[in-house]
Amino acid sequence: MKSILPLALPLIAALGLSACKDQAAAPEDIRPVRYMTAGGNAEIGGDSYAGEIRARHETQLAFRVAGKVVAKLVNSGERVKKGQPLAQLDPSDYQLDLAAKQAQLAAAESDLAQQQLNLKRYRELLAKQFISQAQVDGQQNGVNAAQAKVSQARAALSASRNQTGYATLTADADGVVSQMQAEPGLVVAAGQPVARLSQDGAREIAIQVPENALEAVRRAGAFRVTLWKGGAPLEGKLRELAADADPATRTYPARIALAGDSHALQLGMTATATLPARASGELKLPLTALLDLQGKQYVWTIDGQSLRVSRKPVTVASIDDSGAVIASGVRPGDKVATAGVHLLREGQHVKLLEQ
Repeated sequence: MKSILPLALPLIAALGLSACKDQAAAPEDIRPVRYMTAGGNAEIGGDSYAGEIRARHETQLAFRVAGKVVAKLVNSGERVKKGQPLAQLDPSDYQLDLAAKQAQLAAAESDLAQQQLNLKRYRELLAKQFISQAQVDGQQNGVNAAQAKVSQARAALSASRNQTGYATLTADADGVVSQMQAEPGLVVAAGQPVARLSQDGAREIAIQVPENALEAVRRAGAFRVTLWKGGAPLEGKLRELAADADPATRTYPARIALAGDSHALQLGMTATATLPARASGELKLPLTALLDLQGKQYVWTIDGQSLRVSRKPVTVASIDDSGAVIASGVRPGDKVATAGVHLLREGQHVKLLEQ
């Protein structure tokens, strides 16, 4: 045993040195991180709102009389001209009423003719002193009453003609029938919308604005409008902002009028209206950059030379949906990690990913 020990000691020492070398050669843990460069007075991109292309003038069309639809003359998506028939009600009742009014007018005109003949005879008799002036005056009143009845009958006939004409729904202007609900067999009330006409002309973007963005949208001088199908951006201007919120969505409908020639845009296209970027004197970081430990907030700053992180306490002035406004702790130009902040440790070597 004593003879073996001296020989084993060098071997044990060699194995220990080999293990140390293996440990020293272990690769350093380099964590890739996303980051941003903090900067004051930077431009903050404006909010964006999805919408669709709509016509400047959209008309809900309805029959001015009640009845049963017997004919649907156009379909949704068809282009129509001003005055073109779109749908037809059963005109039977209105035609009967028209015939009755025509008969009433004929009777009134016949009575007027008889009263005028009687007045002529009364005047001849008065000249021969066979009747008194009072009788002639009474007959004159009869003529006046008959004339009033004729005027009344003519007005009633004109109204009946209008009612008969209202049984046909026509287009008020050139455009596209974007919606048609007047199917044969449908019984409609007077004024019940059965079609929507999108008139030719300027186009707009219809968007919905949340209540926390009303002032920003109202103050915006112009909007940048991009279409989902691509193409050059368009310029837009706020034309209308509803005063009351939609009861279903609790947002405020708004219309963005497009500048330039927008007639070629197809109705219903998807578009995005973006508020203009604004200059900000604030230093703002995304919420993912904040590390909350025991009620205090920190951020990881990255040294541009050594690419190692350092945890710094910060004071948060305010927080909203778009990020946190930093009052102190970070200076403009500092590189700040924006993802995986709970996985970093002090002095850790990192690899910078795309900003």
